[in-house]
Amino acid sequence: MVIGLHERLSGHASRVRVLDRIFTRLCDHEEVWWARKDEIAQWVLDHSDAAAWVDRDPAPVSGLPGRSA
Repeated sequence: MVIGLHERLSGHASRVRVLDRIFTRLCDHEEVWWARKDEIAQWVLDHSDAAAWVDRDPAPVSGLPGRSA
């Protein structure tokens, strides 16, 4: 599970308290792997037989301004 935190949303006191409870409980489990996204990416590259891959077609052109291809 990836927990992404945005500094403007997760910095509020009520949310920090909940995150502290979650992380405290997770630390009690030895099987939890604390990894950065680069470590996860490297694991996926090293274990391609066990990793889930999704081949997708390119996104359609939306007509919105900005890069489309």
